[in-house]
Amino acid sequence: MDLVLVRHATSTRSRVGVWGRLYDAPLVEGFEEQLAETRAALESLEKSKVYSSPLLRCLESAAFIFPQKAVQIVEEFRAYHSGFFEEKTEDFIREHNLEYMSLSHRDRFLRPHFDEESMEAQASRVERGILRVLGEGAPISVIVAHYSTINIIAHIGSLNWEADTYADGTYDVSEGAFIRKTVDPLVVLAGIRDRIGRKKSGPPGV
Repeated sequence: MDLVLVRHATSTRSRVGVWGRLYDAPLVEGFEEQLAETRAALESLEKSKVYSSPLLRCLESAAFIFPQKAVQIVEEFRAYHSGFFEEKTEDFIREHNLEYMSLSHRDRFLRPHFDEESMEAQASRVERGILRVLGEGAPISVIVAHYSTINIIAHIGSLNWEADTYADGTYDVSEGAFIRKTVDPLVVLAGIRDRIGRKKSGPPGV
């Protein structure tokens, strides 16, 4: 099975000035040019299913790349939550928490200090979406999503179960671009179910 992981094109979020990635902004004017190469490479994929984050920037990207296909929304593939800063503006953060702007993705989400959705929590959420997608068994599954979500899926597809490494930006996919990975769905599904089972059982002695 192949996974095709597409990062959405540029949205208007940063122009509006909202920090939180759950802010549901549409794509910028002229996004078609940014997605043209990806559309040319992927729109004729056969035996494929298309899945998307529920956020508008992903849905609009998916609709442009695959105008003839039904796009299935996977809620678990949404963007991360930025905690205290989710609804703040970038200007507010610069004024009140300037040092936060310079933190890396890893610094913000491995051990959150402002109630952000931790990398472990993000991974647990995305895993539930992967269970659904791989369980449907399409030979090619296209997922249109966000930077963090794509990195988590790519790591899990590579059988990397160390969530601390998911924030390293290993898969540095530009906006509007994609990567393609071949995965063994049975092994990935078994690994996810094993992780879920171990989380439910808790540490020894609990």
